[in-house]
Amino acid sequence: MFSLKRKGDYRLQLTRTLKEPGRHRIELYLFTPHESNLSAWTLAEEQFFFSALTHSFGLLGMPSKDRVSKADGSFVLLSPHYEIMYGSWFFRYQASMERLRQQLLASGAAAEPIARALRLSQNFAQRLRKSVPQQSNQLRYFRQMDIYFSWHAEQFLLECMTLEGFAELDDELKQAVTEFLRQELKYRKEREYLSDFHGTPTRVWNRMGLYHRLLEYPVLLRAKVTELGAGTHKLVKAASTMLIMSLFTYFLFNARDASQKLSLTLLLGIALVYAIRDLLRDDMITAITRKLRKGKPRWKIRLLMPYTRKLLAQQWVWLDYRKLPDLPPLIREHSGKWATNEERQIICYRSLLNLDKAALEHDEIRERLTLDCEQLCAMIQASHNKLFVRTDDEDPFAIQAHPIEKQHDYNLLLVHRVPGQHFPSAQRWRLRLGVNGIVQCESKKAHWPEPPELPPSRWRRLTGRWRRD
Repeated sequence: MFSLKRKGDYRLQLTRTLKEPGRHRIELYLFTPHESNLSAWTLAEEQFFFSALTHSFGLLGMPSKDRVSKADGSFVLLSPHYEIMYGSWFFRYQASMERLRQQLLASGAAAEPIARALRLSQNFAQRLRKSVPQQSNQLRYFRQMDIYFSWHAEQFLLECMTLEGFAELDDELKQAVTEFLRQELKYRKEREYLSDFHGTPTRVWNRMGLYHRLLEYPVLLRAKVTELGAGTHKLVKAASTMLIMSLFTYFLFNARDASQKLSLTLLLGIALVYAIRDLLRDDMITAITRKLRKGKPRWKIRLLMPYTRKLLAQQWVWLDYRKLPDLPPLIREHSGKWATNEERQIICYRSLLNLDKAALEHDEIRERLTLDCEQLCAMIQASHNKLFVRTDDEDPFAIQAHPIEKQHDYNLLLVHRVPGQHFPSAQRWRLRLGVNGIVQCESKKAHWPEPPELPPSRWRRLTGRWRRD
């Protein structure tokens, strides 16, 4: 299952962990509201793919293998293995903390998630700080991770302390949290990290965001994008040119047989044919190419190992705008409860990831799908309407004006299937967008059917018949 997290005012981040090799399928459907003017003219499909949607993969590592690798000193001293190992190690810790944060936000301050987060942070601090590297580049990476981890753990625990119900927790747990924060502050003074925590809140946040990107770089899989259909486009272009020039040549020879003189009408006719060809050629070639490639992937992405450039996986991507009648039958039948307008555009993104078994030999893969809603928010026209309300029934002049913000409601349906799963799973969220970003994001029931029972295999049918006999 995917976990959703808001990142800033405009972005949403969907994350899950891939643990099995094989084919992983994702289908994302963004149902636009009636008020939206989204179309291929206002926001092209290619522009949406490259600017509003980011599908990335990173290494998470495996805890048992990390411990074995750490015991091997010759392995640890090598770069970039050090950065890859510790980076994947840290992001596995961060993913665990994020799952605990989702539990706390759903159920309030609970002792078990907070205690588990505290144990994870203590264990990670002990393993990270057990040995300090000597090489300059590794020492720089260690310092950035040490600072970011200290800040991340502190922010998590401080957020827990602000939750309703934290004051009613066990005194021993609250004291352990306070002691951990005090030890972290003392450790920062000893390691001379305090300068990285000074400044305005915005400056500290941006600095830690920079550290996060630097820590993430060694474990992100490198994506090499190839646009498919170039050969089909060239064939359609050559065929259209051959057809148009053949007709033009035929017309020219007939005109020559009818009249031996080169008239002004003939010259204007030739110019008109060339003008019509240049006017309609590109649109005609694009339309024919799309019709021939309908249902085929538009991009192929090769995912490469950091630094070594070794191929780990291949991904095929589809993206198009559709209307409700053009959706797959399963999606169309079970989206009628929130998608009733057959004329509105629906953004359809599909991905097929073929993950090799060798890619999961030393690491698990973190899959992250980021949706940037800034361009969708820019399509919302600002409203200057006001709602006037009387604040005092006894005073007729006590009137207050409330400005009205125009908002659009989107429905996000995510259908996914892992290897060995014969029926897909679905998750749904409702997004409320305003002019200044995402106003609300809440999980909704997908109204998805239960997986049908598989028919018994031939061996089970034979053994069942033998037992009855």
